[in-house]
Amino acid sequence: MMEIRPATKNDIPAIIKLLKASLGESLMPKSEAYWQWKHINNPFGASPVWIATEADQIIGVRAFMKWNWQGADATYSAIRAVDTATDPKHQGKGIFKKLTLGLLDDCKAKGVDLVYNTPNQQSKPGYLKMGWQEAGKLPIQLSIKNPLNIVKHKLKAKLDAEFLEIPQADQFKLEDAFDNFKFNFESSSAHINTVFSLAYLKWRYLDIPIIPYYAHFNDKACCIFRIKLGSMGKELRICDAFGRNKDKQQLIKELYKSSIDFDYMSIDGFTEIKLPGLLKFKRSLGPDVTIRPLAMESVTSFKDFSNWTPSLGDLEVF
Repeated sequence: MMEIRPATKNDIPAIIKLLKASLGESLMPKSEAYWQWKHINNPFGASPVWIATEADQIIGVRAFMKWNWQGADATYSAIRAVDTATDPKHQGKGIFKKLTLGLLDDCKAKGVDLVYNTPNQQSKPGYLKMGWQEAGKLPIQLSIKNPLNIVKHKLKAKLDAEFLEIPQADQFKLEDAFDNFKFNFESSSAHINTVFSLAYLKWRYLDIPIIPYYAHFNDKACCIFRIKLGSMGKELRICDAFGRNKDKQQLIKELYKSSIDFDYMSIDGFTEIKLPGLLKFKRSLGPDVTIRPLAMESVTSFKDFSNWTPSLGDLEVF
């Protein structure tokens, strides 16, 4: 007989085993260290996680990651629908839906305002059937630096090891920024952003066990970035930027002209920036984002990104 219950720390090894068996590790490593970082050490709070068991074996898991958003007049308690898996031998029993809807009801009863996620094209129809709404695609800006490399990558004409290796930027040490830059998290913006703190930034970018992040900063601004292999080649991704707009622009321009080996730079579509070869994609490149109100009456402020302005660092990785 199937039982549904909240997960405990003792369940983590079996949860990781199920995630590997169900999903593999093609997109993101499944490990206890990553789970601990993501679902337990999160400064917004430990993730609510439910599991389905049968004969003392975990056959399904559903995890929501906590996140706090802040506008000019309100702070929103949110959850992001992230990890889920069903044992292949037990598919077709409605386990995913039971876990998801049950956990949503529990979060609503505890005062969580909304749930959001970035589903793929296969999973999005199922979320829409369960009451999620489309918020739109996250706006993205790209600045092309090496168009020939991008063409070669697209045509798969340059597949040598040197091209496939992810470049490093060790001269831009993230720890130096946290030790020396004076972050100012006060904002009078009417837009909805992550509730920032130094504890959050260290957890998000320094403690993460799977990806190296870097920082370029001076006494006026700080940009946090990483380098990854994307569908178009080597991408320098600006994940978060702090400081006055003109000071952030100067740092980003310096990164663009630096010796770092990359083919294109990406940044959210909300940051004002002027760079060579800048392309703005309001609808085509960014991930699909879906939302659903829980304790709050509607999610109007979060639709179409008219007020909600997440950074790339807010929505990547998870």
